Formats: sequence, C-alpha cells, structure tokens
Amino acid sequence: AGSFVGQHVAVPLQGVAVHINAFNFPVWGMLEKLAPTLLAGVPAIVKPATASAYVTEAAVRMIVESGILPEGALQFVAGSTGDLLDLLGGQDVVSFTGSAATGTMLRATPNILQNAVRFTAEQDSLNATILGPDVAPGSPAFDVFVKEVHREMTVKAGQKCTAIRRIIAPGNTVEAVIEAVSARLAKTTIGDPRLETTRMGALVSADQKRDVLDKAATIATEAERVWGDPDRLELNGEAAPDAFLAPMLFHCAEPDAATKVHETEAFGPVSTILPYRDLTHAIQLANRGGGSLVASVVTQSGDVAREVVLGAGSHHGRLYFNNPTSAKEATGHGAPMPHMIHGGPGRAGGGEELGGIRGVLHYMQKVAVQGSPDILTAVTRQWVPGAEEIDTGNHPFTRGFNSLQIGETIHGGPREITLDDIEHFA
Repeated sequence: AGSFVGQHVAVPLQGVAVHINAFNFPVWGMLEKLAPTLLAGVPAIVKPATASAYVTEAAVRMIVESGILPEGALQFVAGSTGDLLDLLGGQDVVSFTGSAATGTMLRATPNILQNAVRFTAEQDSLNATILGPDVAPGSPAFDVFVKEVHREMTVKAGQKCTAIRRIIAPGNTVEAVIEAVSARLAKTTIGDPRLETTRMGALVSADQKRDVLDKAATIATEAERVWGDPDRLELNGEAAPDAFLAPMLFHCAEPDAATKVHETEAFGPVSTILPYRDLTHAIQLANRGGGSLVASVVTQSGDVAREVVLGAGSHHGRLYFNNPTSAKEATGHGAPMPHMIHGGPGRAGGGEELGGIRGVLHYMQKVAVQGSPDILTAVTRQWVPGAEEIDTGNHPFTRGFNSLQIGETIHGGPREITLDDIEHFA
C-alpha cells in the first residue's frame, strides 16, 4: 500500500582519504583527487612520490596559506608514510596512483585487508592504439594516427600512465607506420624545456632513465629497435645529459609468440609496433595487456568501433575513437575527460578516478534507508509519495520561496482549459 519504502542515501565517510600519488603528476594528480574528496566532505592526507615531492609541497603550501580550506582538511606527507596504512580503518580510503608493482604491494598490507579499507587504484598499464583496417597510409585519418602516436611517446617524455606503449597496425601498413612515426621522431628536438625550440624534456631522474633502459632491453629480446639509439643524444641548449633519453621505437614481428612486449612497460618515450591480421586479432592483442587504462582506435567505421567496444571494452577503462571528423576537438589518447571515469581493470588497478559524481561517491557510504514515507521525507528533506500533505489554504505562487514547507500540496481538481487560458498563460 506504499506505507513502507526505501531509498539510497550517500553520507560522508568519517575518516580520512590517503592520496598516494605518482611522480609524473605532482600537482594535477593531487588536485584531481582532492576535488571529489573535499566535495564528499572528507579530509585528505597527500603523499606525493618522493622524486617530485618538492613541486607538490609548493602547491600545498600555497593552498594552505590561502585559507580557502578548513584547518586540517588538507595535510601533506613527504617521504615515507611510516605506519600510516596500519592505522587506517573501515571509514578511511586509500587512493593510489602509480606502478602495478607498488599498487599490489600496498593493497596487500595486512591492515588494509583485515579492515576492508577502501582501496582504489589507477595503475600504469600497457595501453594500445589500433589503426583501423579501413585507414590507408597517406590518408588524413592515417595522419591523425601518426600524430597521436608521436604525441603520446614524447609528451612528458612518455612518462604518463595513459601513454601509448603498443601500436597495433594492419600487417600491410607496418612499414608505412614505422616510416611516418620515425620521421616525426626525427624532428623532435630534445633538451632544455625552457627553450621554445625544445619539444621533449628529460625523464624525472637519472634513476628513472636507468629503469627505462632496463625495460627497453627486456622488450628488445622480442622486438627489433627500428628508431632511436640510447647511446646517441643531441641536446638543445645547456643541459646535463643524465636524465635525457632519445625516443625508441620497436617492431615485434611475431606478437602472438611474444610475452614481454605485452607485460613490460618502459615508463618513458618507448613504444612497440605490432602487426595484426584482422580486427579480431587486433582486439586480442590489445586485450593481452591484461587490463589497460585506455585503448584508442583511429577509424571512420562505426562497425569497427562497435566491434572494438564489444571485444575490448571488458579489458579497458576507456576507449577513445578518433578520425578527421573529431580530431580538432578530441582531447587526445592520454587525456581522460574529468566527468568520465578514469581507471581500468586488471593490471590497471580495477579502480575508477574522476567520473563526476561517481568520483565523489568513492569517499561516501551509500546507505539504504527504509521506513515510512514520512520518515524518508524527514531524512532526505525531499517529499516522498505517500508522506503527509500540508494544506495551508494559500496558493504557493502567492508566497515567498523561503516560507514554503516540504509537503505543501494543492489539489486543483478538474478544469476545462480554453484557448484563452493558454494565451493568458503564455
């Protein structure tokens, strides 16, 4: 009879959000997590990666000194967090961005498991881009594809969790792709980023350069390097070479037999080209990344796009389609839109950052509230059908908004509407 109803209500968690951020986004990575956390009404402890923590510290200091946040709403930890993760409970959240190895280690913290501490992760992944079977070398769509690959290899020196690591192209176009991408890489000036003529800067540190070279050597056991030589580097301007690295492009002729190119991520300007036989094969290769943040496809075919969504959607958090029609407004393979989820299954961490209100709900508890319509109306401050109706005797249009009560109701009864009524109302 409608006397017992239910509704979901989201309330702020009464704990803290621990944000563990990656070195490659010391400010944006912090802010994109702070936005939904603070909107949810939860304070945050920011733990940036040590390599670039000094940039985050400068930003946090400016925010705190501005006075725009309540005291304690934003806290900052540089270096080790000590036993912080052992102090968390069911009202707390850990939001992690970084490598799959570190994410796995943190997620396995006994206290995190024992207390079911919320853990959302956005991890580096083996993202792929697919050249559609309908795109011919030399066409405008082919140019869009090559530009996307070049941009994702060189922006931030390839130090992005969403960067293109595997380039999947029809077998008969591989040589054209290698030639076109290599030509753009050859024109990429590396050096001092303060110079307008520089197009790519350094890796975050000399240690990171060594790690990228080690991973590139692993990829080289299954693929041939077709562009770039780590031992040859020409720098623009006055810059020490310690952390600079030339882009490297590999070609894996037998992607089905390979394993390392689908499992090893060189977190820098390194990418590998893989040939495919047909679209089904291309989707299989993309999915061998074990779960990715994003896969992009350059195609003008709606049928190709649909097949990729149905075949690869389960393995990716975002599918990005581009062609000459959308190229001018497209955000790019590596840029998630803030009102859409950012994350991915499997290796990518199984989490969802961003996503508008979905991101806010990560820091809230959704509770099912059940009771009479009057009880739910009192709880939600929204009138629920079946709750008490209030008749003040006065038409609400004759009173100010702030004098109205939730539940005020007018039953007007039947009335014949004439053309005069409609014209008068208009």
